[in-house]
Amino acid sequence: MENPNEIWQVDVNGEIYDTSFEELTNWVLESSVLKTDKVRRGNLRWLEAGKVPMLREFFNAKEQGITPPNVSINTPEADSNENADAVQSEQNSFNLSDNQVNETQTFGEEPVFDQKEAEFQDDFNSLENNIDNIDTSVCDMHKDAPSSYLCEACSHAFCKACPNSYGGTVKTCPYCGGMCKPLKEFQDNRQREFQYRSDISGGFGFDDFGKALAYPFKFKSSLFFGGLLFAILSYGQSAASIGSIFLIGAALICFMLANALTFGVLANTIDNFSQGYTDRNFMPSFDDFSLWDDVVHPFFLSIAVYISSFGLLIAIVFGTVWYAWNSFSSQIANPTQDTISTLDKQSAQSIDHVKKVTEKLKQQNAGRSGIEVGEDGLTDAQRANVQEEAEFQRLNDLTKNYKKAQLESTIGKTPETQEKEMKAMLTQFMQFAGIFLLLAGLALLWGLFYFPAACAVAGYTRSFVATINPLVGLDTIKHLGFDYVKILFMCFLMSIMSSVIGMILSIIFLPFALPRFGNLPAQFVGSFFSFYFAIAFAVTLGYALYKNSDKLKLYKG
Repeated sequence: MENPNEIWQVDVNGEIYDTSFEELTNWVLESSVLKTDKVRRGNLRWLEAGKVPMLREFFNAKEQGITPPNVSINTPEADSNENADAVQSEQNSFNLSDNQVNETQTFGEEPVFDQKEAEFQDDFNSLENNIDNIDTSVCDMHKDAPSSYLCEACSHAFCKACPNSYGGTVKTCPYCGGMCKPLKEFQDNRQREFQYRSDISGGFGFDDFGKALAYPFKFKSSLFFGGLLFAILSYGQSAASIGSIFLIGAALICFMLANALTFGVLANTIDNFSQGYTDRNFMPSFDDFSLWDDVVHPFFLSIAVYISSFGLLIAIVFGTVWYAWNSFSSQIANPTQDTISTLDKQSAQSIDHVKKVTEKLKQQNAGRSGIEVGEDGLTDAQRANVQEEAEFQRLNDLTKNYKKAQLESTIGKTPETQEKEMKAMLTQFMQFAGIFLLLAGLALLWGLFYFPAACAVAGYTRSFVATINPLVGLDTIKHLGFDYVKILFMCFLMSIMSSVIGMILSIIFLPFALPRFGNLPAQFVGSFFSFYFAIAFAVTLGYALYKNSDKLKLYKG
């Protein structure tokens, strides 16, 4: 369709006339404009009218005496429901002239792709026929030479010798000076654009989940060697069980490298899918290996994913442990209420003993006559003995407590003391255990819910700041809509499959289990499956982003 508001200019015998495309075609049919006259559209360069693809059909119709093609005009009324920017984008992506625009239904600023795949095939065939009319198979200047380049501005095809060259790689059109690109690149882009439209018309569903599960087997060498490397790094992590400080450090390094490997695969896969490349290897290319891009950066992206997903849970757990330990330490450092109550209990026992002895002596004195007693019912000698007994009991209690404290400071606390302290700590902890469990449970649910979104953001942005920012992930979830629920369900299915396989491997290799090292054969084989499911998870996210790239504005192909 042609825009009626677009101005065309015609240079006839030195006189320049402004006109519309419809009127210009009438001038061609009336022989008012010849093939050798110069014309241009808008601010483009001047070009001979016979070399303009849109006018060539009218010149041929006039020469052959046949009915000229109809001029399709976009009136303002007909164009009220169309987005001009989207239409222009379609023209550029297919590299067609104005009378070959692919009509796309739009809503607001985003295309609504609700056509069926068959309709896309019809549109694609129609576009191929239109391009065939322009005849891009041969050079426009040398009809006996096959074309190799196509001009982006005027759509003329040229052989290798015709375009002007600048710097060896820059090719410009000899007619209009526009950029020329290899013809195969135009054809590949057009085919990819059609494939992209056909793919997203069906939406994201469980057929994509099946493709994701089969995707790793398309690159068997990468799957095998990547799984082998991941298994070796997983073995290295078990070295921490030996206990040496050096082996613990080596295990930590192996953990970092294994994490960098899986997140390198995830970031590379999502980046490829978000650009429309659904057939590329999931492993990053090591031809131009970079320690930062292929190891360090993916590791930091994984840290950002874990912080944004499970950072709240980690903070709650550490905060609770710190509070409980702090409370326990203060009880040890200072005389606690329990310690005071224990001493008070011992003193009370001594007083009760003294009271019992006193009552017994008073009863004996009451049955005897001729004995001089005081107001308390005791003789002077008995009173002195009772006071001596009370003092002795008090000193005995102090001595026992001192010896106990001295013994514990030398050989450690007795089981009785440890039991009392543990009971006091648990009592302190149980006072707020309910609140902790509630907060920890909510934080865990948030982490499980948000983790796929965080991985998606890490993949298509490759930015630590964007990944750690939950607003970016929430915006991604909002654009994915119900597809994100599908992603969560697919992740749940993969978790079940991974757990079942892990249990089966543990049963099969049960005789090989070692005391401190665990079941090494099961761990080795299980690492291959873990790596496989990491790839399937990345591809699942990739398909979801690819099918929603029009909403997220990710597609760059």
